[in-house]
Formats: sequence, C-alpha cells, structure tokens
Amino acid sequence: MAQSKGAPAMGWEARILAQLEQREVRVATVAKVIQSYSRLAGKVGEFASHSRDAEARSREMQGEHERLLESYERNGGGSGGVGGASSGRGMSLAQQRIADLERDIEGLKEERTLLYRTQGINAQRLLDLSDKMRENEERLRQQELEIMDSHEALRRTNGKIDDMQATLKEKDGTIQILQDEMSALQLEIVQIEERCLRLQTENDDLVKRWLNKMNQEAEKVNEVTEELEHIKRKSAALSPRMGPAFFEDDQFFVAQSPPSSGGVHAVRGGSLAPRSAVGKIDGRMEEVHSIALSTNGELLAVGGQSNTARVFDAETGESVFSLTGCLKGINHVEFSSDNTMLLAASSDHTARIWKLDTGRHWKSLTGHIGSVMTAKFNLDASRVYTYSQDRTVKVWDTQRGLCIKTLFTVSSCHDFDLLDSVGSRIVTAHMDNAIRVWDTTTGKRLQEATLHKEQVMSVWASRMGERILTNSYDGTLKLVDSRTLDVITVMSASGYRPSRNWARASLSPDERFAMAGSIDGKLFVWDVSSGDLVRSLDIHRSAVCDALWHPTGMRVYSAEKSRYILMLH
Repeated sequence: MAQSKGAPAMGWEARILAQLEQREVRVATVAKVIQSYSRLAGKVGEFASHSRDAEARSREMQGEHERLLESYERNGGGSGGVGGASSGRGMSLAQQRIADLERDIEGLKEERTLLYRTQGINAQRLLDLSDKMRENEERLRQQELEIMDSHEALRRTNGKIDDMQATLKEKDGTIQILQDEMSALQLEIVQIEERCLRLQTENDDLVKRWLNKMNQEAEKVNEVTEELEHIKRKSAALSPRMGPAFFEDDQFFVAQSPPSSGGVHAVRGGSLAPRSAVGKIDGRMEEVHSIALSTNGELLAVGGQSNTARVFDAETGESVFSLTGCLKGINHVEFSSDNTMLLAASSDHTARIWKLDTGRHWKSLTGHIGSVMTAKFNLDASRVYTYSQDRTVKVWDTQRGLCIKTLFTVSSCHDFDLLDSVGSRIVTAHMDNAIRVWDTTTGKRLQEATLHKEQVMSVWASRMGERILTNSYDGTLKLVDSRTLDVITVMSASGYRPSRNWARASLSPDERFAMAGSIDGKLFVWDVSSGDLVRSLDIHRSAVCDALWHPTGMRVYSAEKSRYILMLH
C-alpha cells in the first residue's frame, strides 16, 4: 500500500520489507567483494605464472652465463684477439640482462608478497562478511518465525474479536429484552400501587365498619350485663341459695364449643403454668426446629432437619400427615387461622403451602436467595410473609403465589411477627441486639430500639398487637409496648441460657405467662405482670427449641432439639 511522504511507519509489514531491502543491499555488497576477490586471485595466479617464467629464464641465462664463464676460462681469461673481445662484450650484456631479470624477479616477489597480504586481508573480510551474513540470515529466520507467530496471534485475536462482537450483539439483545421486561414490571408496579391504594382505602373503610360493629357489640354486651345484673338481683330476691350456684365469686362463665367441634374451649380462670409432662410425641426426625398448633388445638405440626413436615393429632400424638415437597430442612411451620393450610419455611430458599383437607402440596413461594427462616400467614391467609438469610422480608399474594413487596432489613434477623391482623405492620428480631417495626405497604422502617445486650433470638406479638415479647441471647425476656417500644417487664432466671439458633419464647393465650426453653433442656415460665419466675422444669434431654400453649391455656407443648415433643399439664 502506498504511503504518503512524511507519514508514520506502516507497522510490522513495512519494517519487514525494509529489513529485506537491507538484506539485499548487504548480499549485493558481499557479492561485489567476492567478485573482486576472484579477480584478485586471478591476477595473483597470473603474477605467479609470470614469476615462474621469469625464474625459469633466469635459470637458463644463469646456466648460459656459467657456460660462458667456463668457456672464457678455457680460452685464457679473454686473451687472443677479436674473439676474446667479442666474448667479453657478450658476457657484459649477459650479466646486465641477468641483473635486470633479478631486479624484475625481486619486484615480482615483492608484488606477490603484497598480493598475498591483500589476499589474506580480503579472505579475512570475506570470513567476517560470511559471519555477518549468517547472523543476518539467522536474525531473518527468527524474524520470519516471529512474523508467523504474529500472523497466528493476529488470527486468534481476530477470532476472539468476532466472538466478542457476537457476544456483545447477543448481550445487546438481552439488555433490550430486560429493558422491555423492566418497563412492563414498572407498569405492573404502578398498577399494583394503585391497587394497593384502593385496598388501603377499602381497608380503612372496613376498619371503620369493624369499629362501628365492635361498638354495637359492646353496647349489646352492656345491655346483656345489665340484664344479667337484673336477673341476679331478681334471683337473689327469690332464692338466696341460687346466687352462689349460678354466680360463684361474682363471675359469670359461658362454655363455648369443645375442641372436637372446631371451636375453642374457654376455661375458667385462664391459663395455668405447666407442672409435669403427661405425654410424649415422636417427631420422627433427627432434629426438631419448630412446632405449631392449629387454632382449634387439634393438630400439631413439626418441622426440622428432615425435608418433610409432619402433622400429628395433638391429643393422641398419632401421625395425621407427612407433607413432602421441600428439598432441604424446615426452619418454621405455621397453620392458617382457619386450619385449612400449613405453611413451612425451608432452607431450600422457598416457603411452601399444603392444603390440609387433602394433604397435598399447593403453592411454592420462590424468590429468596438464602434459607427462609420464618414464614407467617395474616389473619385471613390472603398474604404470606417470609424472612430469609438474604436479609429480606417478602410479602406474597397467597392465591397467585407472587411476591408483591420486598423489604430490606439491612441487618440479619432471626424471627419476626405480625402486629395486626392484616399484616400492615411487622416487628423483626435482629442480630445487632435491636428490634425494628416496619410498614409492609411502603417498605419503610417505622421504629427501632436496641433493648438487649446481645442478639435478639425471637419476637412474639400479643393477640391485639399491643405488646411484644422478646427473647435474647443475653438471657433475658422483655415485654415491650409496641407503640413506643418502651420496656414494660424484664424477665430472667438463674440458669436460663437460650440456644443461639433455635430459642423461641411465647405468651400464654391470656398473656399472663411467658415461656421459653434453655439450652440445657429446662423449661422456664414467668409471670408477665411482675417478671417473677413461676416455675422451671428440668424435663428435656437436649436444648429446648420451641414451646407453645394450647389455645385453652391448660396444656403446653414443648419441643426439644433431639426429636421429641412433650405434652405438659
């Protein structure tokens, strides 16, 4: 390719071409030297031939001279007339000729010596030029190899460039697809937010209607109370002995449907602290992580190291369901409020829902990138809330199985609970010794308080969400006002040491007692109002991971890490 004057070098091809031209010039120079040397060698040969001829003639003339001298001596030293004079002149001419020839011979010898010297110098130059030529040829061979390597590297580089261009083109297409999907998702988010606003408006309306309904019910209760007081006074006037029979200790008790009919049996006097174990249920797994009771108290669910959730009859301990579908162990289980579904949080990064009327798997909630540690239903089971080790809380639409909100908790946490029936507020227990309250509709953090000296292992919200029970690795339980996060009661006991991984505390149904298990197998019960220890029971062989009251408050289920669940009265 032509190159304009003054333009920069064209690159490696121009350099190779220049080196080849220089090689041609050097080869031509060496060829001229060789030709000169050949001519010089020819002249040296000619001079050597002339020198040999001159030496031969000199020897002939010397021989003739000697013959003439012998003849001269025989003839008496040059005497004897004309012949002697003629012979003397011949000798003089011969001697002069010999002297000339000897001078020519000496000159030829000197010239021969000079030619030999020049020949040696030229031979040495020829050797030097030959060495330089060999070096140049070796350098040229190396450069040719480098050129071949450069061509191969250039070919590979061009191939890589083609591959990268194809990959870049493919990635451009993928980016375009992702941008289209993101636009669609943003549109869907806008629609979901509008729907959430409508639902919030509907929720506010429902809350108002519910409050009005509650006020009406309260008025009816007041009317019934006044009627009962009237009946009491009237009965006392008719028969003094009927009062204690129907109105013992000035309290009136109404028995609800027994547990077998699906309702909750209300027991006079409220919850009682457990005293002793009356039964044992085999969880049928090497390690238990969580237990849950149905709201009617009939079923007990167990989750643990096994990838199967097991459901037992809470009264007899007989197995009812073995619910499969998880790929790894189960960290938490919970029943829906209507007892038709069971929810499990698994280490396989999913939460799963089973229908209890069929015992079959119904939904898989996938989206977390870490083990799911806790999962909860809201009151009507329309939403599921999950927390994962990826430090997110996700809100799911139960029917569609889709994530509708993600909260980033910043700090790792062990547990969470709902503070209202719809799940608009939740409280989380964190490893940085704090608890935090979140608005799940906006994803914003509402409150935060550091209540313990070490990490908080669990939180339990009261039935109306007014109080929160926290359990910490520092060996204390605290009852907290959910509105202000002020501590109401502090509970502790000598020997109480919760397990670091599984240490859930719970409140009794009437919220009179708090209960938690220790790493050494002891079960501790405190009076919530005073914070005093009511009872400690050394009944387990390994760490207590979970403990719950029966909805009646008259029975307790306590799970130890190694397989068994104890029933206490």
